[in-house]
Amino acid sequence: MLGRLAGGIRSFDDAYSAKIAGMYSNANPAVQAAAYMGGGAHPSFRKGQVEVKPDAGERERAMAEVMNYALPIVNAVPKYVLPAAGVTAAGQGLLELAASLNQQSGNELYMS
Repeated sequence: MLGRLAGGIRSFDDAYSAKIAGMYSNANPAVQAAAYMGGGAHPSFRKGQVEVKPDAGERERAMAEVMNYALPIVNAVPKYVLPAAGVTAAGQGLLELAASLNQQSGNELYMS
């Protein structure tokens, strides 16, 4: 049961990540890399696969392993944490608009 639930969550996140990656498909390589490093394009429920050169030292291999686990965590923030916390710019704007509509009377809307 838990395995099926986890698989469903993973499938949802994979599709969501692919949709985000698609938004960056025509961008330059630097922007695409940023999308995968922290913009939500990397799946949040799959370990990263940072490539390491065959002649890399122990420190570089250790850093790559840290990145393999950090990528999913960092990519979860723009996809799930920020929207849930209501701190995205669009969310903040809508909250402010709704608050101003609730406080005003009449047919005028004052923007600050």
